[in-house]
Amino acid sequence: MGDMEKSPIWDKHLSLFEKHLSNSESLAANTVTAYMSDCKGFASFIKKNHPDSYSSAKISEMQARLFLIDSKKKGLKQVSLARKLDSLKKFGDFMVISRKWRDNPFRTLPYPRPEHYRPEYLTPEEAYGMLLEDFRPDFIGSRDKAILDTFYTCGLRLSELSSMNINDIQFRDHHIRVIGKGSKHRIVPLGPKNAGILSGYLERRQEKLNAENLDSKSGKAIFINNRGNRLTPRSIARIVKSYLLKASEKNRLSTHSLRHSFATHLLEAGANLRAVQQMLGHSSLKTTQKYAHTTTGRLISIYKRAHPRAEKS
Repeated sequence: MGDMEKSPIWDKHLSLFEKHLSNSESLAANTVTAYMSDCKGFASFIKKNHPDSYSSAKISEMQARLFLIDSKKKGLKQVSLARKLDSLKKFGDFMVISRKWRDNPFRTLPYPRPEHYRPEYLTPEEAYGMLLEDFRPDFIGSRDKAILDTFYTCGLRLSELSSMNINDIQFRDHHIRVIGKGSKHRIVPLGPKNAGILSGYLERRQEKLNAENLDSKSGKAIFINNRGNRLTPRSIARIVKSYLLKASEKNRLSTHSLRHSFATHLLEAGANLRAVQQMLGHSSLKTTQKYAHTTTGRLISIYKRAHPRAEKS
């Protein structure tokens, strides 16, 4: 029992695995944190349900399956289960390479089938209405409008927008430099309207910093709070949600909905799928294709109206 409670062997393996992910893999810090959370969750499951295996750190494929079954019973969605399994497969590979395990008990486990889930998005009218909102005539209103417009105009992820620095905006070259998943850089076009909104906000931002002597706190962060500190992703999500609730009656809207709206509206207007893929920062075109759902319906509608062999209603 004493070994089970102490079991420094798991702490050692997980610590070495974390160093491996940080040093050897091109992964964002948030991704490393998520992988480690999954692996620690598995270790806790083994400690509770299979104490002998916990003490020895020897795992069977059946125990790996039971962990996924237990996670599913707790209500985890398929995409979360798939990520957990991906984390554990990486951990198992590391243990094999480190010669701690002969085989990876997670390697042969199949990934759960993905759910057919499409996040909600705004219609063009709802998006325009949101940006025509009667924003407060101060620093906060200017900042909030810049956040909403940049999300919708550039299709950024929440983590990408929250980590933006002033030198990422290239007004002269009409683009924004974005650091995406895995620290990959990409260039997103900066339109004249978005540039004007950002420029106006940055003026308000500097005025506030000068008036309240907050410059030393803000650093290079573009989006800051009233105290001059960089806005956290959670704060940005809360700000965006408050405006989305006023812009639409849909109840599952989030910051990602603005990214989804960006891609969907571009594709509906005839944008090239690969160009949209590059702007979104997707490594696979298949990931971008999920945004083409309404475009397909629109094409069918056009076909039915225009093609002589199509059925007429």
